[in-house]
Amino acid sequence: MSKRTIVLAFSGGLDTSYALVSLKEQGWEVLTANIDTGGLHSGEADVVRKRAEELGSAGHFVIDAREELYSRVITYAVKANYLRNGGYPSCVGAERLVQAEKVVQAALDHNADAVAHGSTGAGADHVRYDSVIRALAPQMEIVTPIRDERLTREFERDFLLQHGFHTPDKVTTYSINEGLIGTSIGGKETYGSWDYLPEDAWTYTKSIADAPEDGIELILEFVKGEVISATTPDGTPIPGTGGDAKNYAILRSLNTLAAEHGVGRGIHMGSTMVGNLARVGFEAPGMLTLIAAHRELERLVLSNRQQATKAQLGNTYGDLLHEAVYYDPILDDFRAFLDSSQSRVTGAVRIKLIKGNIIPLGSRSPYSLLDAATRQGVVYGYGSSLWSGDQARAFAHMYAIPGAIAKNAGPQEI
Repeated sequence: MSKRTIVLAFSGGLDTSYALVSLKEQGWEVLTANIDTGGLHSGEADVVRKRAEELGSAGHFVIDAREELYSRVITYAVKANYLRNGGYPSCVGAERLVQAEKVVQAALDHNADAVAHGSTGAGADHVRYDSVIRALAPQMEIVTPIRDERLTREFERDFLLQHGFHTPDKVTTYSINEGLIGTSIGGKETYGSWDYLPEDAWTYTKSIADAPEDGIELILEFVKGEVISATTPDGTPIPGTGGDAKNYAILRSLNTLAAEHGVGRGIHMGSTMVGNLARVGFEAPGMLTLIAAHRELERLVLSNRQQATKAQLGNTYGDLLHEAVYYDPILDDFRAFLDSSQSRVTGAVRIKLIKGNIIPLGSRSPYSLLDAATRQGVVYGYGSSLWSGDQARAFAHMYAIPGAIAKNAGPQEI
């Protein structure tokens, strides 16, 4: 009887390393799929491949999903200015859609009997993976040893050691996931609500103390809500973007550059889709920089009503994506709205990255509402040729009436 085949989403970390050895022991022929959504740097794909082969993978493949992640997920996250609970750019969580889809496709291509992932049952990733597998390959068995066996990271480390495989201490202490959007870091400090991650837990951002004193000024240019260039004030493209046709090159380069200036660190705490409160560290220097610049440009070109409505709908869209509501048609409706909202979000933004701060310095656009008002003689704090002093007095008088009536109706009882 031939072995049954399973495709394991494999990162080379502790959980997926344990899963590979454990599944092999159970009699599976394990194929490993490493999905690159921006976490593989120079030579790292080979390191993960060697780890998979060392642990007994019957076949390993690397799938580049960066372009698709950027076009399908990241561009809309920027258009929505999405930050979970106002601060967290969803980091690796929003990437699971593309990663899971690629793993399922690999399983279908290799006529596998099952799909496996290394998610625990305590977070949200297991729901994300399962949602994609159920939608795209309902006939596939889903195998999740970490979730089903409720294992600790220490147990997994000892298990691998007993089988002759060493695991670095940091990998045991912290669960680290990196992608284009950012890096998430979970460990003992994030299990509670008081402690902050120590310096050696962060992966690539500089501390504010070590960041350059002078900072750096950049100009980001957008067309219809999508960034098309990032330069210094003299027009020099930032390192890694000049001549690169990849549409994610700017974000990738901003991750490196902004990290050097201490930008991007944070700890997010909020409710998960399964109802528990979770806390996780993150590094997202490029994404936070893009969103800050994009939001500043929108303030120049969108009306107040547009901004207010878009903030609500954009946040709802991001929450649905974060919570694995991937295939509900409502997401197409949200994306259509976001695309429409960006028709005038074209222009440039000056920003300064300094000591962990992202400071918008200025913005310009052919669709500037400020310029349009100035051309008609309206200058805030100075004067206007569109109305007279008597008209301004009358407006103020009428505007104050509802509040005056409510105030004089009597005290509110509590």
